[in-house]
Amino acid sequence: MSKFKFRKNAEIGKLEAETDSFLKACFYKSDVFKGIVDFDSSEKNPDFTRRIIVGRTGSGKTALLKQIVSSDQVKVHDTIEAENTVFEHINNNIFISDLINKGIDLRVFYKSLWLHVLLAKVINQLYRSSYDSFFEYIKSLIKTEKKPYKPEVANEYLEMYKGNFFNDNAFLEITERMQDQLSGEMNIGLIKIGGLANDDTTIKIQTATSSYVSKELLRKQKELIKLIKCEFSNEKQVRIVISIDDLDKSWLSTSAIRYDFINALLEAFKELLDIKSVKILISIRTDIIMGIYKNSLRQDEKDQSLIYAISWNKIEIRSILDNRINHLVQNQYQSTKVVKFSDVFNFKVLGEPADEYIISRTMLRPRDAINFVNLCLAECDGKVDLNEDIVLEAEEKFYSVRKVALVKEWKSIYSHIADYLDALSFLKEKFFKISDVPEQIKDRALNYLINRPNDQPNDEEHNNRILDFDQLMKVWFTVGVIGIKKSSTLTIYSSFEKPELDITDLTKSFEVHPLFFRH
Repeated sequence: MSKFKFRKNAEIGKLEAETDSFLKACFYKSDVFKGIVDFDSSEKNPDFTRRIIVGRTGSGKTALLKQIVSSDQVKVHDTIEAENTVFEHINNNIFISDLINKGIDLRVFYKSLWLHVLLAKVINQLYRSSYDSFFEYIKSLIKTEKKPYKPEVANEYLEMYKGNFFNDNAFLEITERMQDQLSGEMNIGLIKIGGLANDDTTIKIQTATSSYVSKELLRKQKELIKLIKCEFSNEKQVRIVISIDDLDKSWLSTSAIRYDFINALLEAFKELLDIKSVKILISIRTDIIMGIYKNSLRQDEKDQSLIYAISWNKIEIRSILDNRINHLVQNQYQSTKVVKFSDVFNFKVLGEPADEYIISRTMLRPRDAINFVNLCLAECDGKVDLNEDIVLEAEEKFYSVRKVALVKEWKSIYSHIADYLDALSFLKEKFFKISDVPEQIKDRALNYLINRPNDQPNDEEHNNRILDFDQLMKVWFTVGVIGIKKSSTLTIYSSFEKPELDITDLTKSFEVHPLFFRH
């Protein structure tokens, strides 16, 4: 039993970074954090271009961003709310919806809208004087000696949207100008075309749209970027972070254009990488970027130099818990003695040290670890010592929470993920090879999926449930409920670098994650 007695409302922090009072005092400065706050663009910092923060739910993406923007290395910070800016406009604009319904590929247009958003933010932070003086300064560059950019082209773009350049009305103006141009060129009102366009009309609209975006938007935007790089980017004086952190919210998961929308952002922000004093940071959930790759919108190997994939090992998770436990004990007991996680959970659970038992049942994410320990502390009342029964009771609650979170995280890719997780219960052995699993067990798992209740007999999704055990294994691995057993001390679970099983893995040994082995 532990010698520490905790009040019932004791906790080691909140699960959401926005409300976590422990975050600042207990923040673990990972290599990802150190790399992002380093603005050295020389050969000494090969990670300078890494700006896309990828991680699973609960891996600490928001906490990382929060600490980055409050660090001493960052002088200026701004945010972009994707939902309330570009996405809202794309989703609600009748003209854009009409083009989408006609099968027009608008990915380059999405990119141009994103570039405008990013340019407005970057200019706003780099040029700290009035907007009017900015426009006048750009005009003055036209008459100067030859530059490595075309100031007249950049100025043309600025003048075109001058009235609304720095507010959200710019999106409407950009779209209306394109609509007017296309309607005039084709001598036809695009909005008035009923139903699906015929092949010739679709090709005509597609060609005109792509040509307009290329000549009137992207070409001019890129000249403006070159101008900003040359005239305003002084990396020794200014360090600016612009962050985008709402790309995993529910508003996006139900949208048919979600992958095109995010892919356009990933394409747009690369155009500004050469502005050394500005880092545009994009936080994105692993399953979402996997969805982009699965839809063949981009090649993952080309993103390797841009991505920081957040992952944690047991040592790091233990350090996080050590810091938070120590912070709690010192505040509660007014103690100056350093107290570690293992000092508080210094007893056995089912024959295993309690601290190891807890860490092994997290999915090695900070939120998991904090949640499990908080659930343990919630069973205390100031009188009862922490003990085996408290941890086992907390584990049941933690399992339920973690399962719900997994379903929410993966439902957009695997619509029947809840059933796939339940089917794991048919495995009777924690360690196994596929070839050793009895055919009867495999059949029971697959038949369970087929026979699940279905209110809509013609539901195509229901009829397309996984009917192959190897495919089911691949889903289990991807979502993290089984891992490849490499040795007695090493089990490899899915990660950004190895998100799924390939055919050569299917003969290997596997382990059901300790939290999800329920026998």
